[in-house]
Amino acid sequence: MARMDKTSRLIRYDPLLIEKTNLSGETQELLLYSGLPQLTLNDEDVLGIRFDPLPDMGLMSISDDLKTLLPIGYEWDEQTAILGLESRTGIMYRVDVPTGEYAVMNSSIHLFLAYLSRYKEIVQEHSRANEPTVMTLEQVQAKLEAFRRGEIKPHLQKKDQSGRVEAVKQLRLFYIEKDPVSMLDEETWWSVVLEQLEDELL
Repeated sequence: MARMDKTSRLIRYDPLLIEKTNLSGETQELLLYSGLPQLTLNDEDVLGIRFDPLPDMGLMSISDDLKTLLPIGYEWDEQTAILGLESRTGIMYRVDVPTGEYAVMNSSIHLFLAYLSRYKEIVQEHSRANEPTVMTLEQVQAKLEAFRRGEIKPHLQKKDQSGRVEAVKQLRLFYIEKDPVSMLDEETWWSVVLEQLEDELL
């Protein structure tokens, strides 16, 4: 039975579903025994990512490509985007619920967790105390679009601005080196996150 260990915030998944996915032993170990850590920042889920077994969903089929995904959670809420691991390969996808469109986030859940942890460290170290570090998906998208239209100018922080810029630059290099597919073009999920960080929208 899928469960969450409330004291340690580690989320574990249904052995029967995992058995059907033929995921690698390392990934199965993580999902069944070690558990996925629910990362939070200022009492909010980091980037809206919520790990959740979603027991009623079963395995997801993406018909166009004959992919089968094990749902492991969602972004912001279950009606926005589902996160899933592809059977056999373990590649992590984001599936947009309203449109059914899907895209690769990372080559594995292990890399996704490493990326999420690095992101959290950067934001914790360089965030401004007087601004929220987590916004809803709609707020982030609206702010990014306003920025692209030139309606918002990034305001330079005198204090520690160079440290933040360098940290985000190093984060981009880390992402590219560890999992190039996650940064394949400017539309990938992580590319958008980094663009928002660089433009101080996050």
